[in-house]
Amino acid sequence: MTPAERLADPGAQLERTALAWQRTALLIAVNGTLLARATSALGTLAVVFGGTTIAAAALIWLAASRGYRRGRGRPVASVLTAHARATRALTGLIIVIAAFNLSAVLLHG
Repeated sequence: MTPAERLADPGAQLERTALAWQRTALLIAVNGTLLARATSALGTLAVVFGGTTIAAAALIWLAASRGYRRGRGRPVASVLTAHARATRALTGLIIVIAAFNLSAVLLHG
């Protein structure tokens, strides 16, 4: 059996990864909520930024749950490829959220 044919660990490793993604989604949702609460200072722009961030957090949460369910029993190589794509997408999202936060600070201050 080649390493690529090994099945993903059906237990703790995949579950820990899914939980880490869900914690990340929760923190992104909190960030979006804080952005949306800045409405008095920033106006509707804060609601748009906050709502977009909260929606992204919900998508990350759902993707983490789905990835956990789909990853069980699959070859390690396919699970790792899916995680690499998701990590790149999350990195781009974090950059966009950081730009939202920076614009909120600059517009507020």
